Amino acid sequence: SLGLLVRLDDEEEIDGLVSGGLDWSGTTHPSRDDIRVRMAVSNKDRERFRMAMTADGDSQDEAVSGSLGLALFAEADEKFDGRVSGGLDWSDALEASMTVSNRNREKLHMAMTADGNSRFRERDGSLGLLVRLDDEEEIDGLVSGGLDWSGTTHPSRDDIRVRMAVSNKDRERFRMAMTADGDSQDE
Repeated sequence: SLGLLVRLDDEEEIDGLVSGGLDWSGTTHPSRDDIRVRMAVSNKDRERFRMAMTADGDSQDEAVSGSLGLALFAEADEKFDGRVSGGLDWSDALEASMTVSNRNREKLHMAMTADGNSRFRERDGSLGLLVRLDDEEEIDGLVSGGLDWSGTTHPSRDDIRVRMAVSNKDRERFRMAMTADGDSQDE
């Protein structure tokens, strides 16, 4: 803590105190936030500003996750008490998520998935996106498709096949399939 007292012409102008702390002992205790920071500012024994922050994270194999928390108080009134958390996992398909909340209410949530396969002359995959604003689902979409050119080596199949589908909230919005076949001879 740090204190300051200022008097001008025998009148007290500033009688302030700044205090705070930093705790990283949670890095060795899995049940606690990794890092905690706090700070308070007061003048004439009245709190003017207070801030608290937490940071926590974890990493396992091919996945990481973490969160940041922040609380702000001015003149003893809570102004903000928010948290940002998210994760990333690429152990099977790619999955990413992020959530922003304030006063324990979800304000924004985004989740994304990507998956695909590759075989000889074929490719297929999908992308998914989920977005919620103020706990209302706005987008829950999926784009999937594939490309197959293995027919270029099999005369009984189409040379090229392409497919794509787009859906939102489990309802198909668009589907497309295309084939291409050709043959060339001397003249």
